[in-house]
Amino acid sequence: MASHILQVAYYPGLLEIRTQLLESSGYQVTSVLGNDDAIALDGTGIATLDLVVVGFSAPHAIRSAMVRWFKAHYPKIPVIVLQFSNWETFPEADLVTLSEDPNIWLAAIANAVKPH
Repeated sequence: MASHILQVAYYPGLLEIRTQLLESSGYQVTSVLGNDDAIALDGTGIATLDLVVVGFSAPHAIRSAMVRWFKAHYPKIPVIVLQFSNWETFPEADLVTLSEDPNIWLAAIANAVKPH
């Protein structure tokens, strides 16, 4: 069964591109636009997630709030943040990876969802 990933995007065009990349890599993807849509998801559906990916096209504070919310409510679900620049830090995230190269972040996702 394919890993189920929640993608939290902040720009419609990037939401669509990342959804296509993730699905073509074999993942089941639920995509939402922004923190409010992510928080509004049904808790039962969230509990089936294998990973959360937080996009890069919103201010750092907004993305940090999303990471903190997920880790507070669903601490066992790994959260990967796509980093806009090297100065950004997300201490609550399980992994931070550069956003500019899909090969880099897709490899990080594959590593995060593989059985350990």
